[in-house]
Amino acid sequence: MRIALITRRFDPAGGGTERDLAITARILAQAGRRVTIYANEIRATTAEWPLRRVAAPRLGRALALLWFACAAGAAARRDGADIVLSFARIVDADILRSGGGAHSSYVRAARRWQTPLARFAMRASPYHRVQMMVERRGFASPRLKRAIAVSNLVRDDLMRTFALAPTKTATLYNGVELDRFTPEHDVPARNEIRRDFDVTDSHPAVMFVGNGFARKGLRFLIEAWPAVRHDARLIVVGTDQAASSYARRAERLGLAARVRFLGRRSDVERLIRGADALALPSLFEPFGNVALEAMAAGVPALTTALCGVAEVMPEALRPFIVNDPSNLDELATRMNALIEAASALRAIARASAERFTWQRYARELLTIIEAVADRA
Repeated sequence: MRIALITRRFDPAGGGTERDLAITARILAQAGRRVTIYANEIRATTAEWPLRRVAAPRLGRALALLWFACAAGAAARRDGADIVLSFARIVDADILRSGGGAHSSYVRAARRWQTPLARFAMRASPYHRVQMMVERRGFASPRLKRAIAVSNLVRDDLMRTFALAPTKTATLYNGVELDRFTPEHDVPARNEIRRDFDVTDSHPAVMFVGNGFARKGLRFLIEAWPAVRHDARLIVVGTDQAASSYARRAERLGLAARVRFLGRRSDVERLIRGADALALPSLFEPFGNVALEAMAAGVPALTTALCGVAEVMPEALRPFIVNDPSNLDELATRMNALIEAASALRAIARASAERFTWQRYARELLTIIEAVADRA
């Protein structure tokens, strides 16, 4: 069976969608499927699978997106693909994998964290309008046999937005690299990690990891921090164009000594082993892989009802799911409770993450592939 994987950008060193696509390609190839990857932008070569560039003409960002959405599937079928599985928005996939829900839902959600000028720019942008148009055509296509969502949050959104039948959708949770994200049981080693972010063992360390601080709720977390126990330290890992303004906000609140900004780091899996808890107070998060990665490292996570990862939290961690991340009292109360309970939750967090292996992902993905092939 020949399977075409479609992506706007192929980058084996990337994260998020790029990583998920590479893992999917590897799983399919190991299962004996002939995989070819089609992309508009190819940032590196690989010997694992054939790569085909579907280069859009220089038409501007919006028209290039539309051109690729119409051309990628057609190119794959001309090459003999039996199934087109797309990680990008295209108009004629057999399987559409959605890692972010409907784009119209994202645009609406973004009003919660954008400035008035940014909201206007997004509404007026042809690029965003094209994305929504392509989505509508893709999910209405007679070729579409299955829509894969990374969480029930996303699946429900797709069914509601595009009137998809439940039988045409499936939730497929990502896996977590359990051998990469592991608990640190050696106390001296853990203390050495904590020295990297200047926290002693007597201070609870809560880690925030991610780019795009506004969407991920960092402003509310910082504003809630004065009500979080005074010895707790917030460690911010990641980058944002407005990072300096977040640092100034912390200083104005008298938190300069309690909130540390580490910037972009390539050793997140090491740093997270030194934390006591993770905070992911996102206002819009289709899943939230970092919470699962933290749990694999034995670090319990606070998240929100707006994050898909909340669906997989064990009963013991459900008290730390924030209903409204903009409610500073709720955020601080749940954060304090998690800090207090963190050490007792480490083993529970790890055991919960162990349910989400990439082997489980592979079994469920191949079941979906076979079901689609039977209908072809």
